Amino acid sequence: MIKKITLSLALLLICIPNFVYAQSDVNSHDIDELIKTIESETAREEFLSNLRALQETAAEKNTSENQIEPVLESLGFDGAVDGFINKYKAFISDNNLNASSIGKSVLSGIGFILFGILLYITRSFSRRIKVKLKNLAARFSLQHSRFLTYNRIIRFVCYALFSALFIYSIFVIWSLSDFGFLKSDLALSFIRGVLSITVIVTVAVLVWEVINGLIEYNLRKASKNSRTRLKTLLPIIRNISFLVYFTLFTLVFLSELGINIMPLLAGAGIFGVAIGFGAQNMVKDFLTGFTIILEDLLQVGDVVRVAGRTGFVEKVTLRKIQLRDLDGAVYTVPFSEIDVVENLTKDYSFYLMDIGISYREDTDEVVKHLETIDEEMRNDKHYKNLILSPIEILGVDKFADSAVIIKARLKTRPIKQWEVGREFNRRMKIRFDEYNIEIPFPHQTIYFGVDKEGKAPAAPLKLENAEDILLGKSQNSENTK
Repeated sequence: MIKKITLSLALLLICIPNFVYAQSDVNSHDIDELIKTIESETAREEFLSNLRALQETAAEKNTSENQIEPVLESLGFDGAVDGFINKYKAFISDNNLNASSIGKSVLSGIGFILFGILLYITRSFSRRIKVKLKNLAARFSLQHSRFLTYNRIIRFVCYALFSALFIYSIFVIWSLSDFGFLKSDLALSFIRGVLSITVIVTVAVLVWEVINGLIEYNLRKASKNSRTRLKTLLPIIRNISFLVYFTLFTLVFLSELGINIMPLLAGAGIFGVAIGFGAQNMVKDFLTGFTIILEDLLQVGDVVRVAGRTGFVEKVTLRKIQLRDLDGAVYTVPFSEIDVVENLTKDYSFYLMDIGISYREDTDEVVKHLETIDEEMRNDKHYKNLILSPIEILGVDKFADSAVIIKARLKTRPIKQWEVGREFNRRMKIRFDEYNIEIPFPHQTIYFGVDKEGKAPAAPLKLENAEDILLGKSQNSENTK
C-alpha cells in the first residue's frame, strides 16, 4: 500500500508540469492555422504526410515510453493512477489554476506538499527495512553493517530523485525553464547509460551479497569439526568469486560505456600467456595449493611439518601457507616448495614415549606403574576429555648402552598431545622417585691404569700454596691448646 501511494504521488508530481504545458500552449492563432491547413487540399496532404513521418519516427525513438504502460499494468495500479490524474487534470482546467500567479502558487504548494509526503514515506519505509534487515541478519548470523549501508544509500538516492523532481516541477510551473536539453539525443543516451549501469551494479551487488551471505551462514552454522575446514576453503572461494564477478562486471561496464572489449580480451589472452611462461613457479604454487586444499591435507589450526618447517597453520591461500612456530617466528612457505605434508594433528594425535629404565629394574613392574599413571590422568577432570583411549604399551623396544627402552604412546585429541605428554612425564618422575625406580643418565668413570703387578699408581695430586695451608693448620692447633 505504501509503495502504491508513493508511486502515485511521484507520478502526480511529474504530471503537474504537463498540466501547465497543456493549458498554456493552446491559443486561437494555432486553431486558425489548423483550420486553414485542413481546408487546403495541398496543405492537407502535406500535413498528413508529415503526420505519417512523425508517427514512424515516434515508433522508432519512443519505444522506451511505450514500455511504461506494461510496467504499470504489471504493478496492478495503472487504472487507479490514471483515474486520479484525470480528476486532478479536470480540477486544474475548471479552476484555471495555471493562468495566474495564485494558481501557480497553489500548484507549487501542492508540489511542495507532495514532496514532503514522499520524503516522509521514504524515511518511514527505510526505517522499517532497517529493522527487518537487523532481524534477518540476526536470524542467519550475518554481518548487517553492509545491509544498513545499502539501505542508507537507497534512501539518499530516493531523496535526490524526489528533490530533482520537485525542482523540475517548480521551474516548469513558473516558466523558469522547460529543460529542453533533457529531450536531446545526447541527454537521452546519457540517461539510458546511467540507468543501465545502475541496473548492472545493483544486480552485481545482489549476486555478490547472496554468495557472501551463504559463505557467512555456512561458516557460522558449521559444526566444530568442519569449521576449521571451512575457515580454509571459504575465504579462498570468496576471493575467487570476487575476482570472477569483478572481471565480469568490468567487462559489462566497459561495454555499456560503448568501449569495444574484444581487443581487451585478446590483449588479456596474450598477457596471460606471457605471464604463464614468466611465472611458472607461481602457476605451480596455485596448482599444488589447489590440490592440497581440495584433498584436505591441512587446515587452518593444524600443526604441520612442510619444507623442513614445523608450526601452527595460521593462514592458507592458493599460493602459500603461513606457519608460526613455538617461539613465535612466522614462516611463509610457497606450495611449490612442498613435497610432503606431515600433519601432526589430523583427526587425532599420539604422544610417543621412549622410557629408559635401569637394567636392574623389573620391566613388568614399570609397565604397571605406567598404566596406573594413565588411569589417574583419565580420571582427572581436566585430562579425561583430552585422552581418547588408555595408554598403549608397545613393549620393550631396545637395549640401549645404559638403559632398557620401553616404548609407549598416548592417544589424544588433535593438538593436545604435548599438554598430556608433559603432565604424564611429570607424574612418572614423581612415581619413579617414590618407588625407587632408576632412570639412567650418563655417568663418567676416570681410569688411571694399573702396573704389571695390578696395582694402580697414586694419583699425581699437587697442592698449590702448600706452605700456607700447613702454616694455617699449625696456628689452629696452637689456638686449640
